[in-house]
Amino acid sequence: MGSSTSQMRSSSSSSSRESVNTNRQQIPEDVILDILSRLPAKSVVRFRRVSRAWCSFIHDPFFASLHHARSITRDKGNALLLSYPDPSSSSTSFSFFERKQGFRNLQISHVDQQYACLSEIIRGILCIHDRRSHRVDICNITTQETITLPRSTNIPIRPGAGVDFDIVYEPRYSFGFNSSTGDYKVLNICSITGYKLQVNPINGLFTREVSRKTVEFEIFTIGCDRGAGSWRKIDPGYPYDQELYGLTSESVCADGVIHWRHRLFDQEILLAFDLQQEKFQIIKVPKEALRFQLMKQVKGCLVLMGHVTSGYNRNKIDLWILEDRRDQVWMKETVLFPSYSSCLWPVGSFKTGLILLAQHGGANPAAWAAYYCDLETKNICMIHVPELKSVKLPCGEVGKPSDVVLTVHAENLLSLTSNAYEHAGKKG
Repeated sequence: MGSSTSQMRSSSSSSSRESVNTNRQQIPEDVILDILSRLPAKSVVRFRRVSRAWCSFIHDPFFASLHHARSITRDKGNALLLSYPDPSSSSTSFSFFERKQGFRNLQISHVDQQYACLSEIIRGILCIHDRRSHRVDICNITTQETITLPRSTNIPIRPGAGVDFDIVYEPRYSFGFNSSTGDYKVLNICSITGYKLQVNPINGLFTREVSRKTVEFEIFTIGCDRGAGSWRKIDPGYPYDQELYGLTSESVCADGVIHWRHRLFDQEILLAFDLQQEKFQIIKVPKEALRFQLMKQVKGCLVLMGHVTSGYNRNKIDLWILEDRRDQVWMKETVLFPSYSSCLWPVGSFKTGLILLAQHGGANPAAWAAYYCDLETKNICMIHVPELKSVKLPCGEVGKPSDVVLTVHAENLLSLTSNAYEHAGKKG
């Protein structure tokens, strides 16, 4: 097992170093680790009941990372994941479809679809922010384990949850993963506006005027001390003098960096936040890509997608790939495809390309179709997803599927709770 096993030994707790005695023969931990890391998540979860030692290293972050890496290459470790707000279900559930398991609902308590903001799904982990209560949940889709983060120190506890008569709090939560440390982080960019009350001398009515405006930054790390962390105030060097105008709420994490689209004084740029250095950076967008539609990540690179351009029996999409963030080197790719649809929307990524959804006219669910756009071969092909015929996807502007994700999902056993021994004790 080489270096991976030695890493496991150094990162595991003392009890996870125990060998397991089966039929009076000791099975080396190396062998147990290798076998368990190749099994489906459902089986591994059952094996937590074998002993405290097994439960301990199954909950170890290194084991979860190893199992996830092997799930990506294992035939049955990947599943096509379709997530969307389901209007037919209760307001506290989101529907996920895994091809090998069928439809199932992921229940997330105290979350209302009307006010919920879903992050992108990163390595099987999802962040959900309730705009009304400012509650932030982190959810593991594989294990369906959910934790609620402590309340941000920037949002005081008071009636109205974030809105006072003289102060308005507007938090924006973004989610990302730092591969160099294995940590998931949540960044809170909170705009705080103070108002001054004044009395109109003519009619005696109260009016409010802005007296101050600030932006506070906090970060929460979900790492080895999972569940026991707290928000940290940071000074990330925000470049815009406390202004958030033009900054989109949607973000994309690629190569350990969270990216936002930012329009400032009719100038289109990208704002980037390095999760390791916890600093901001401005990334200039190529002139011909200034009016790009959407952005996604493919193989750790940020990809901007332009408008679909129609031609004679052929359509094309221009894509811009950020190959080098530090030197801001972009590479343009043009993909030609038959006239499937004038609207193709990237809703996920897989291997070396993007997964796109197209609506072939009308609101009939059967009109939705999925395509795979390979950025290396420049080919687009249709993906057979019969389940698209049985669901009604919510649509936003110009037929864009709202809050819809169709992507390849690899199992992730990362435990979001604080202590592996806690689980071992509960199993008896």
